[in-house]
Amino acid sequence: MSITLWIVMAQTSAIHAQEVHGNPNVWYLLLANHHLTDQWNIGTELHMRYDDWMSDKEQFLFRPYVDFNTRKSPNVVYTFGYTYIKTFPYGDYPVAIDKPENNIWEQVTFKHQYGKLQVQHRYRLEQRWQRDIVYNPVDDTYSLDGNTFGNRFRYRLTLTQPLSDKVFINAFDELWIKGDKALRAITYDRNWLYVALGYHLTPDISLQLAYLHQYAMNNPNLYERHHGLQVTGSITL
Repeated sequence: MSITLWIVMAQTSAIHAQEVHGNPNVWYLLLANHHLTDQWNIGTELHMRYDDWMSDKEQFLFRPYVDFNTRKSPNVVYTFGYTYIKTFPYGDYPVAIDKPENNIWEQVTFKHQYGKLQVQHRYRLEQRWQRDIVYNPVDDTYSLDGNTFGNRFRYRLTLTQPLSDKVFINAFDELWIKGDKALRAITYDRNWLYVALGYHLTPDISLQLAYLHQYAMNNPNLYERHHGLQVTGSITL
């Protein structure tokens, strides 16, 4: 099924569901990577996300990875990574207590160049273990017990256009699709639209200031829109 068809299906479903506007987000992201050889690279991502203009902690993410390419196809990059996520109670529909998640993921990225315009197609498959939150009516408390396993597919189209030697525009659109452990119950998860103005402080360090729009499914009957700012720092070690 094509990406376009998935988007149409998601928008059609949303017509019959309630739509709410969530609080504005402010997200910070640090990207660090190190080139081991011309073919091998290691790196990590650190995310700190806030809700309602930094009034509440939203999520913390730690995402190390390793990627490689072959000499025959240097513009095709294969990546394997791990992500730890902690989601905090926030917003109008909060989780009861801090909720951890561990996932591993496999990814392939295709890179193209048209003049100065850089184009990337990124395909990622995640295997997710989310901790279950259970309620104890005896003492009116919540705790973590067990895990729920699921899969998620993500496709991202990224466009990067230099404006000068130091200034550039970076934009992407990313579609998320989630499924159960057998990949049978597949549903729309969310869509991200990101537009940033970037600046190279040095050849190895850059900053981006971006607008991020999220359209996420909270449940089949409730969709959320979020507007936000994201500050991204990238460093090559």
